Order: sequence, then structure tokens, then C-alpha cells
Amino acid sequence: MELDHLKDSARIGTIYEHKAINQFLRDGCHVFKNVMQHGPIDIVVIHPNGKIEPLDVKKRSIRKRDNYPIHRSLTKEQKKLNVKLFYTDDNYEGHYHPPKGAK
Repeated sequence: MELDHLKDSARIGTIYEHKAINQFLRDGCHVFKNVMQHGPIDIVVIHPNGKIEPLDVKKRSIRKRDNYPIHRSLTKEQKKLNVKLFYTDDNYEGHYHPPKGAK
């Protein structure tokens, strides 16, 4: 049972990571994907203006108790590498922080 949950979680994470990749590609960015299964960075985005962003892509999650977005934290390693969290889901275009007050 535990392995099935991990497989489903990994599958869902991959789906939303690809949603973010597609969004950045549509915006004219270059996108580079991490080849390791686990790591501090999921994708590196080079914007048309030359800005480079290492991103950890997360599926936007909602708290059951109040229907507000869950804010994740960066690890020490991610902070050292200047990684940003990028959230995506089915209802919102990807964003760097959950929209305040969004339910």
C-alpha cells in the first residue's frame, strides 16, 4: 500500500512539473530539467530577458480546515542555491506564491 501511494505521489508531481515546463515554454523561456529523481531543483528556467531561475515545482495544495493554500518552505540547500518555489494546479496558471486569499 505504501509503495502505491509513493508511485501516485510521484506521478502527480511529474504531471504538475510538466504543466510548469509547458507554461514557461509558451512564455518563450528555455527550460532545463533535473535528471536526478530527487534533488533541490526540479527545473532551471532561462527567461527571454536572460534571467535564470532555479525552481522547485509544487502542486498547489489546500488546507482542509480553512481552504487556504499551504505554503511550503525551502530547505537549507535550496536557500543556498537561491531556489524559488513555483506552484501549479488545474485552476490557476503557475505562480511563485499562492495567491493571498485564494480558496
